[in-house]
Amino acid sequence: MGSSKDGEDESGKKKHAGTSRNAQKEPDFSKLLDRVVFVLSGFVNPERSTLRSQALDMGAEYRPDWTSDCTLLVCAFANTPKFRQVQSDNGTIISKDWISESHRQRKLVDIEPYLMHAGKPWRKNKELVESDQDQKKERKEHQKQVERSHISSSSSAAVEVGHLETTNKQFSPSKIKQWAMDDLTQTVSWLESQEEKPEPSEMKSIAAEGIVTCLQDAIESLNQGNDITGVAEQWSFVPHVVNELLKLDVRKEAWLPKEQLSQLAIKCKKIYQTEFARMVSGDKGKRQQDTEHHSKTRSDDGQYDSDATIEMTEEEIELACRQLPGICG
Repeated sequence: MGSSKDGEDESGKKKHAGTSRNAQKEPDFSKLLDRVVFVLSGFVNPERSTLRSQALDMGAEYRPDWTSDCTLLVCAFANTPKFRQVQSDNGTIISKDWISESHRQRKLVDIEPYLMHAGKPWRKNKELVESDQDQKKERKEHQKQVERSHISSSSSAAVEVGHLETTNKQFSPSKIKQWAMDDLTQTVSWLESQEEKPEPSEMKSIAAEGIVTCLQDAIESLNQGNDITGVAEQWSFVPHVVNELLKLDVRKEAWLPKEQLSQLAIKCKKIYQTEFARMVSGDKGKRQQDTEHHSKTRSDDGQYDSDATIEMTEEEIELACRQLPGICG
């Protein structure tokens, strides 16, 4: 019985030891981001609120702005003022998906695929708690992240250059001029199809004004860090150029920062305004020539042209009939 009891004791101890090891492998969910001080950039509610809550659930601390004690920037897109500020401060920057995935899986997933910039350690070092060995391990892992980030940044830079070249070809001045002419024609046709429509003489200028206003709405939306989708939904008729910008804004494989999309939209707007000024002024000049032509109803010898309205007395009509018996009967 003694050996049996010893065996039970040993079995119990082994089971207890195994349970302890499992507990060590599965850290407390509420402490996954312990000693992480994060800032959010480029997000609007409700997404901003959701990300903030997820990070707080995992034990992180939130700051509204980047300060010296912050360790991590969760950023929606690169090249924003806050992105450049943290980058210059050598802070670590990640995409939102690292927070979302870690929260969903209830464990910290590998951060490397989500790094936008590898800077200083994204977790504060424990003071007087971590051993020298743990600190060396963390620094070594961080150095690997920095090296991988440099490689990833080089690849991303090459891809971005390729995207910019493709975009420049797609948005060449000659194409933008053609879009301007097509947009004006289509917008005029759309206006003409409406029950309440402008005067024919004002149709082109009103169509041009509407297109430029829609473009300006897109520029302002991009400057605020928002998508163009909301702009497109507010307009009954969306110009071709805004639809082309919208494709770039939502196409992830050819993604461009909002700042660059805004500059591209401004370039389009300037070309559109130049083309519209030329087309509208040319149309007005043609109408003026037609008016001058029709207003000239007499020639130098005093005779009336075929478009003039001639008023005759009854005596003049009777005299004309006598002179032209075949016509008057």
